[in-house]
Amino acid sequence: MIANHGTVSGPLDRPADIMVAEVSRLLAATVFLGQSVADLRRADSAFDVLDGLMRGGAPLPLHWSADGDAERHEPVTALYDSVSESLREVGGAAQSFVALRRAVTEWGRLDAALRSGGPLPEPWQR
Repeated sequence: MIANHGTVSGPLDRPADIMVAEVSRLLAATVFLGQSVADLRRADSAFDVLDGLMRGGAPLPLHWSADGDAERHEPVTALYDSVSESLREVGGAAQSFVALRRAVTEWGRLDAALRSGGPLPEPWQR
């Protein structure tokens, strides 16, 4: 067993890193139609926390470089909007399941764009 004396930092030290991992985990965990309404609410709540951190100027997750040209943020902003809108979907199990599947796809694309150095979406611009 190794003692943690606070000298070694891991990949999830920043609140934004924790929330990116949580959004990814929640979106990947949806398997059953019957759980889709609750799963959608949980993923939406986690994304809301991440959104608040990013809008508030919290340090970026370590794997998001966001070095891209801020003037070219439209495609990334469209992905951000799509994730946000999908997670806010209201309805029954079938509608929530479809919204979750859409959010999974769009979140994957948004995360990949930011991992590859794309600019931050407009609401998160600094």
